[in-house]
Amino acid sequence: MHFEYLEDRNVDAALDAELRNLLSTCFTGKINEVFHHQRFFSEMPAHRWLARDSEGKLVAHLALHDKTIGTTAGDLRVGGIAEVCVAPSHRGQGLVRRLLTLSDEWMVAQGVPFSTLFGNQGVYSSSGYRQVDNPLRHLIPSTGVWREEPLAGFLIKPLGSVAWPSGLIDLRGPKF
Repeated sequence: MHFEYLEDRNVDAALDAELRNLLSTCFTGKINEVFHHQRFFSEMPAHRWLARDSEGKLVAHLALHDKTIGTTAGDLRVGGIAEVCVAPSHRGQGLVRRLLTLSDEWMVAQGVPFSTLFGNQGVYSSSGYRQVDNPLRHLIPSTGVWREEPLAGFLIKPLGSVAWPSGLIDLRGPKF
């Protein structure tokens, strides 16, 4: 397996097609329709980690939004993990864990104190993620409405010694 990192701005037309194909294969429902047309769900991530098999086929993916969120203690830089997926034929090989480790290493090197994602704690707890119950201010892209509410599945992973803040978290945009 070969792993690679790239900034999203370096995605060319061929890789865009590969990404949309993988994402639309892995995700179902309304989100599947979105990925047929674009390589992101709500907003473009800044960074991507890819896994390719021995034949060069794209088989796994992780996107990272480099975000500054608002907290009651002030601004906080976080990495927002999104669009994590593995081709059905390559599941169960630890590819998600490896992609998470690679993105964690990058965030630590960049001084990002937290990795965050929206997902299933049962899936991500073994990689160090835990649920937090802060109310989140976030944009609903389809309506343009801002909401403040705790959201099930908002998980964080500390990457250093900074304590996660209490109180309202302003995502300053949609969920990622």
